[in-house]
Amino acid sequence: MPGMVSWTINVRMFNRLFIVACAVLVVDLSSRADDQIRSYTVPKEHPAAAGPPSQPAQATSDIPVNTAPIQWTLPESWQQLAPDGIRLGNFAVPGKEGGKATVAITSFPGEVGTELANVNLWRQQLGLAPVEQSDVSSESITVDSADAKLFDLSGSTARTIVALVRRNGATWFFKMIGDIGTVTDAKPAFMEFLKSIRFTGSSNLAAAAAAAAAATATTTTAAAESSSPQWSVPSNWVEKAPGAMLFKSFTIADNTGATAAATVSFLSGEGGGALANVNRWRGQMGLSPVAEDQFDGVADQLETAGGKATLVDFEGTDAKAGKRMVAIIVPHGENTWFYKLLGDKALVTKEKDSFVNFVKSVQYP
Repeated sequence: MPGMVSWTINVRMFNRLFIVACAVLVVDLSSRADDQIRSYTVPKEHPAAAGPPSQPAQATSDIPVNTAPIQWTLPESWQQLAPDGIRLGNFAVPGKEGGKATVAITSFPGEVGTELANVNLWRQQLGLAPVEQSDVSSESITVDSADAKLFDLSGSTARTIVALVRRNGATWFFKMIGDIGTVTDAKPAFMEFLKSIRFTGSSNLAAAAAAAAAATATTTTAAAESSSPQWSVPSNWVEKAPGAMLFKSFTIADNTGATAAATVSFLSGEGGGALANVNRWRGQMGLSPVAEDQFDGVADQLETAGGKATLVDFEGTDAKAGKRMVAIIVPHGENTWFYKLLGDKALVTKEKDSFVNFVKSVQYP
């Protein structure tokens, strides 16, 4: 294709290397086999260029870099599992008569959706209908001296307890989900677990960043594998280091000095769901969230080589006036892909067709 640069991305290798890179960040501080309680440190850096699922650099320049790793004390009966996808901590909680629950720790730069959007996402996972803001209830708690909220939701067979902590420009989620009996029995241990959480500085951050960079660089060495998606990148897009949570990142500029960024990321499964992601993006642009029955009014359907996709297009207000965002969500296979174009309104308007064609050009295995 004239004026285009072809790229091949090894996603399977990226998944494997990402998990390995996360795994090496887990440091077991236990030194005795007879210890019943163990402490772990997981360095997690949130570069200002990153955001979940994807966030261009100029859109997050006002978000402080969160350089705090996290430490916790693991309850005796919990089993530490390997980091899974975006989970910094991943645990199995056994229950009576084969009951099961899991606990996950995740963290993202900035604010991840509205409180209502998150609650309705958790309710959906439990098979519950969405609620209005006036029906949302939570308990105020403290996690390592930071104010936090505790949400406790029960469905017909399952229960979810989530602690939401906003700290140093990042949002942390500590989530336990499982069958009602197991979660009920494990709640006291979960609350003690939250009390043990500590955010502390660590020199291991440099090693974490190096490991992430190495994993990203390695993905470019296996371009010939037939199992990888392929796409065509507009020739005026300049690739840059993607940063955490991003798979690819490009900058775009014109002769007026206007800039924009195009980013690519993917998450396993539904990646949090289209509504939650769209409402988070709307919040970033100074717009109010939409309810589920209003979603079709702000989203368009797009046919791509990888299947049907969802496209949204927002112009910023207030502090984001003069900015425009175009985002496309493409569910494919076991992953959901997120493509975003964000920046100066006039430049994004000019680049929108190229951006849409870029997404439509992706050939998935």
